[in-house]
Amino acid sequence: MPTEEELVSMEVRIAAASTGAWVPVLETRGATGGASCIQIAPATAVDDDEVYLSRFINGEQVQVSPDLQLDADLDFIASARQDMPRLISEVRRLRALLRGDSDRRHAAFVALRELGRSQDYRDRADAGRGLAAFADVQEAIEPLLELVLDPGDTFVTRVTAEAVLRRRDRIGLTIVASALAVADWSHSEWIHTAVRDVFAIFSEERDRAMQLCEEMLQDPDDRVALGARQLYEALAGIDPVLRSK
Repeated sequence: MPTEEELVSMEVRIAAASTGAWVPVLETRGATGGASCIQIAPATAVDDDEVYLSRFINGEQVQVSPDLQLDADLDFIASARQDMPRLISEVRRLRALLRGDSDRRHAAFVALRELGRSQDYRDRADAGRGLAAFADVQEAIEPLLELVLDPGDTFVTRVTAEAVLRRRDRIGLTIVASALAVADWSHSEWIHTAVRDVFAIFSEERDRAMQLCEEMLQDPDDRVALGARQLYEALAGIDPVLRSK
């Protein structure tokens, strides 16, 4: 049975991986005349985003697509992107049952996490608003990152980013910074919009957020540090309406 620390490590790796559905395109199961690959978020991607796999032994390529074993490995890797979060969620659900955990707060979190997987963007936006209150719970980090980088609708991006930023703490800023570091131009624009919406009024709140971002520049996670730099620059470009005396 994996420990909680091991589950958290798995979630960190999942959150760092490319977002969106990973779809295996396998030549041995429906030849297209090319090479087998994994398509990243093919339903929403503007450009082809594909991952290819080769196997080498002692520096010599021994498997070339199409190949049954290579396709089986590709299928496993692609499926893991969707399967792992579900398995981790089920492990935690079963552990909660074993503990007799009927805590209403935990039940609310689980319900919001499931709502965040809805096909309806309005459900996902509502989930982002609600999950922001649970940002200090380790289990909430991955679903919040996925919602900030929602591949289906940038309305979800803006709403979730704003809700997380309104916490006005390092936890919220870290989540947004992690998303900003890997966001494409469209998601980045809406994250910046959320930053302006939250910190454009009071200079004291803007200045405090900048101070936290400066501290985050030293974060051992390169992704957080990179996003913190971008977030700091966005905050520096804001001229708050009300300045503290």
